[in-house]
Amino acid sequence: MKKVRELTEKEFQTFVASAKSKSYMQSAQMYQRYLGENREEYLLGLVDDDGTILVAGLAHNIYSRFGKKVFAFSRGPIVKESEKDLTKFLNECKKFLKAKHGMALQVTLNSLANEMSSDFAANMKKSGFKRLGEYEQVKWFYVLDFSKIEDLPKVKPRAKRMSVDDLKIDPVAEQKLLGHFRTSHRRYIRYAEGRYNIKVRELKVSGYDKLQDLLEASGRAHGFAPRSQKFFEQMLKYFGKDVMAIVAETADKVPVAAAFFILYGDEVIYLSGGFDREYKKMGVPHLVQWTMIKYAYANGYRQYNFWGTNPDPEDGVFQFKEGFHGEVREFTDAFIAGLSPIGTIYTKKLRYAKHRSL
Repeated sequence: MKKVRELTEKEFQTFVASAKSKSYMQSAQMYQRYLGENREEYLLGLVDDDGTILVAGLAHNIYSRFGKKVFAFSRGPIVKESEKDLTKFLNECKKFLKAKHGMALQVTLNSLANEMSSDFAANMKKSGFKRLGEYEQVKWFYVLDFSKIEDLPKVKPRAKRMSVDDLKIDPVAEQKLLGHFRTSHRRYIRYAEGRYNIKVRELKVSGYDKLQDLLEASGRAHGFAPRSQKFFEQMLKYFGKDVMAIVAETADKVPVAAAFFILYGDEVIYLSGGFDREYKKMGVPHLVQWTMIKYAYANGYRQYNFWGTNPDPEDGVFQFKEGFHGEVREFTDAFIAGLSPIGTIYTKKLRYAKHRSL
């Protein structure tokens, strides 16, 4: 009989490593990060009679009030193969987390919408889950899959990653990649590298203040709150060599752009970035992305993930990402279920979010 139980960190890590669908938010590193913050969290798994783990997830407390808690599977749980197993898992997790004074459970699967059955949303509703749309996590991503670029040679993953500072790429492959982009993007990249002599290098931890300064400047210009210095410090602490930052500088060593990435599974993820708007027309944002696209390809990653996007032709950020000629990927909606009477009241107040502000 299949049952839900708490998993050891090793069990969870082994399951995630073998799973087809991965997310850094559902990882042993994130588990350790939450432990370091003294955040309440649980590694839960649906286990078959023979000990096979069928579904596993990292549930963590994202909100507490008067002793009542909202738990979430952020980009999880991870499902081996069956939606029925997912339903069983979530129903049992609701009981487990209610016993931990949970009032609601929020779920944002790391699954593409077109991978789920046509009655997936209806089945979630039967299990007491309300659709929230693009609520807690971004739903739309923009991804450049190297396997979909015609005649681009395949590169095997490297045992030791090549750094940005000594990045080398086959000239033929480099032209194939560049030729895949929009003409204007190629022009901007040439401007940044040639006409304006902008150089990109890896940013040491001691230089992360440059990253923060540029993020805050971009935040003020675009009206968003950038990630905090604490976030970057935590990611460095728990993900180590699997996170990195780069900085673009003028010939006079003036930092004009910086970006932060996580290297997880088979992709390089652009997690956060900022630039000095005075240098936008010099192609600095294009050069930053181009550098890390080359980095991902040269080190054998399957794809470069531009992260969240608003797939609206009128959206400027989407237009920029679209110029690299990747593809939009739509993930499933977020869902939430009340675990108690107060939790039911709480969930009823939440409204469906068509698009989450980026």
